[in-house]
Amino acid sequence: MKIEYLNIENSKCLVDVYNEQLKGTPYFYPVTVDEFEDGIRNRLNHGEKLYSEKIIIGKKDDKILGFAHVSVGEAKQFGQARNGGFIHFLTYKSGYRPIGQAILDECEKYLRSFNVPQIWAFLHSNNYRFYHLGFGYISDKIGHVLALFRMNEYEIDLGEIFMSYPGYEISEPKLPDNDIKIEVVQKHGLGKLPNLYISAVKDEKQIGECVTVSAGEFYRADDAQDWFFTTWLGIDEKEQGKKLGKYLLQRTLWEMSKIGYKNAIISTNIKNFRAQLFYTNFGYKVIDTGYCLVKKYQ
Repeated sequence: MKIEYLNIENSKCLVDVYNEQLKGTPYFYPVTVDEFEDGIRNRLNHGEKLYSEKIIIGKKDDKILGFAHVSVGEAKQFGQARNGGFIHFLTYKSGYRPIGQAILDECEKYLRSFNVPQIWAFLHSNNYRFYHLGFGYISDKIGHVLALFRMNEYEIDLGEIFMSYPGYEISEPKLPDNDIKIEVVQKHGLGKLPNLYISAVKDEKQIGECVTVSAGEFYRADDAQDWFFTTWLGIDEKEQGKKLGKYLLQRTLWEMSKIGYKNAIISTNIKNFRAQLFYTNFGYKVIDTGYCLVKKYQ
């Protein structure tokens, strides 16, 4: 068993490891070499100030069986500052726990050499575009990796539940209040089909909105292009309980179906039980849960 370091610009040798080890996990699509290399170098930026980035790999008989991507500095997660060391991503071949442990030990050794007070793992703001809808959290379906972190005293900081609605069918919904005006805006992005923004206005005030993007924003794979991800559904507090949220979600499904989408994804915080009940009653099924982890030393 051997542990080695790579510079970020030499990461393309890891694409086969990534594709092999994540195959079969939710929202996974194989990535090309240039897609992987670009994603590693240019993570989705949310106000990061990071330095000393490294790739740490674990080998056995000269075969790469796992890797991790680390850095030091400051990142913002949903507006809150996170300081310390960061493990952006870590994977190792299932059944090779000593390799996984050696990689994680080396991550901690390297990051602790900068006297960091804590290490954050799988932050949303440290994400790869091509991994798990760009969310960045560790999926519970990659159970051996999640268990390794938990056995090494990493605690759950945040979590998100992901739900899918494949092959949905829907008719044009009826607006619950005729005084509400609906605006529907399509915008082309990285996917083959456009993204969608729907807003609800009453008395010249916005009272609700629904934001949806193509899965093509995250993946180049053809199989991903007829999936969309609703990233935000918000209703003014005074308008809640009046079926506007249901209408906006139905309207989103209907509009996206007309565009050519066939499958829907949505997510919510693990503690937002109202939203979980709403989405699952609506027809979405829970597919997996993702977590951000932290290990504090002070």
